[in-house]
Amino acid sequence: MSVTADIDIKYRRGSFLLQMRIAIPDGIVGFFGPSGSGKSSLLKLLAGIEQPDEGQILVRGRQFYNCASKINVPVRKRKMGLVFQEGRLFPHMTIRKNLLYGYKPTSSISFQEVVALLEIEGLLEKKPDQCSGGERQRVAIGRMLLNSPEVLMLDEPFSSLDQRLRRNIIPYLIRIHEKYSLPIWVVSHDIGDLLMLTDQLMVIDCGQVIGSGSYLDLLFDPIAGPILQREEEINAVRLRAQSIDVLNGLTAFYYYSDYPANCLLIDMEKQLMPDEQIIVSIPPQSISLSPERVDSISARNQLQGEIISIKEIGRKVFCQVNVGFPLLVEITCSSKARLALKEGAQVFCLFKSISVKILPLGKSLVLRD
Repeated sequence: MSVTADIDIKYRRGSFLLQMRIAIPDGIVGFFGPSGSGKSSLLKLLAGIEQPDEGQILVRGRQFYNCASKINVPVRKRKMGLVFQEGRLFPHMTIRKNLLYGYKPTSSISFQEVVALLEIEGLLEKKPDQCSGGERQRVAIGRMLLNSPEVLMLDEPFSSLDQRLRRNIIPYLIRIHEKYSLPIWVVSHDIGDLLMLTDQLMVIDCGQVIGSGSYLDLLFDPIAGPILQREEEINAVRLRAQSIDVLNGLTAFYYYSDYPANCLLIDMEKQLMPDEQIIVSIPPQSISLSPERVDSISARNQLQGEIISIKEIGRKVFCQVNVGFPLLVEITCSSKARLALKEGAQVFCLFKSISVKILPLGKSLVLRD
């Protein structure tokens, strides 16, 4: 995996010490950890707002900071696009003027391109207080894009938004990454939001990165796991439709899989088409396991798969089942014993359509010129 940034720094403020030696991979990366762990401080250090006490920072081949060589590139020359949770728009300016603040005609991203991408044409003559929280957040992201950043960094972008609005922001961030191949780093204390965006996580605690990798790997890691286990476990996966059908009033979403009969039965108003993408979220505790398909039951979704791993956390048992995508299932110790579950066994994952949350992403997020 290619790397966007190499960081080896120490930074002390009062009794707090941030000490990190990490390589941040390309793509969308989520930084997760408790409040006060150093997530936001890391973004400020990378942007140049704060300065390390020692070490070096290398981003996309450019050396931003090197204590030994006395290199410290100013904020304006780093071109690190940091968007704060409150957006920080100018209240007396229209949205158009906010977007164009600091914009240069030599920017690699045009004004009209950003307006179309973020769907904010109807907001241009409004003031920030006439816009919703989600709209203001999109404008703040757009203003940063118009400055052609090397990396887009978002500090708690969802914290001031309700669940509906925060879910609306996620497709726009995915579009930005896919259209411009722009690395995006997102700080959040909500693991559900991060997993809707990416499976690449860095877990931070007490000023250190204690784990880096996929959610399912880190969840059972002896060091990073306890931090992630403070939150409800979640399945969040991005799927592309192979075909779409309607079965008994529900949308049958057939996805690319080694199990051709597997399909998600979901209740949604939007009509989906083949090759469209969705993000699927299912709580592990809402899924039951059965060694065979069950006909007389209200759980309409019954996905066949193979148990890849079985892990125990306290009194909880988690089975990771490959149903064409990795699905985490929470069961009890007694259920594991009663069903004699073992790795490699074929099972059916049963869950109700109402337990599935869907975020449509469209057929192709890469907009064509």
